[in-house]
Amino acid sequence: MASKSDIDVELGLNEEKKSKDELHFQDFPLEEDELDTSDGQTHKFTNFPHTADSDEDISDKSELLKDDKAITSFWKFEYYQQFFDVDSKQVFHRVAGSMLPLPNRNYLVTHIRPNPDLYGPFWICLTLVFTTAIAGNLANYLQSASVNYVWKYDFHKVSLAATAIFSYWWLIPLFLYGILWWRGNQTSVRYTFLEIICVYGYSLAIYIPISILWVIQVNWLQWILVIIGAVLSGSVLIITFWPAVKDDTKHVALTILAVIFIFHAALAIGFVVSFL
Repeated sequence: MASKSDIDVELGLNEEKKSKDELHFQDFPLEEDELDTSDGQTHKFTNFPHTADSDEDISDKSELLKDDKAITSFWKFEYYQQFFDVDSKQVFHRVAGSMLPLPNRNYLVTHIRPNPDLYGPFWICLTLVFTTAIAGNLANYLQSASVNYVWKYDFHKVSLAATAIFSYWWLIPLFLYGILWWRGNQTSVRYTFLEIICVYGYSLAIYIPISILWVIQVNWLQWILVIIGAVLSGSVLIITFWPAVKDDTKHVALTILAVIFIFHAALAIGFVVSFL
């Protein structure tokens, strides 16, 4: 028969074993629903408010990018690539703006800056060369169709149109840039040569549909089209360059604007006289 002390020891061992079993640690795998944090239980911070230091860093980076663009070698392809960095939507927007003069809108500021290009002006001039030459030859064919005349295509019209259009596109902006640079101390508005040549290139876009309509052998209609094109696109040029000359004397400002409009209209008049 077990003694009382033995019974107490056995009870103590049993209680110690039971307490160990209760303190046994077990791993319980988490359910997928508990692991899912996509319902907003965790917060991710991706944007931080700008501070003065961050704004200064952005400004410094912008200046560095400008410096890198400016120091690109003249002999490298990347130097010229910046002049053709434009998409079709921008070109269409600039072409449409060059045909609609608005008194309170500066075409160069609203459509050209800060990215003047040569892509649009180049293709506008090239297209105008062929439409003018083709329209001139078609007009000559229609005029000689009723007489005993062997018609031949005049390829010299292409070279003549190319010389006139590309000379106008480069020489007039160069002349205007020289005048504005010479009178630069009279005004605070400055235009670069690239901006001026870009504006002049797009100003010729209105003559493309007009040159196609010149095929219609109605003399008074041809002259009306010339007047409409010269007035619309010429007005855009005058409004664009007015801020650059308005601070000068009235006589000088009006003379510069008159020269701009006269040369622009003279190009279209020359088309009618020489090709039709």
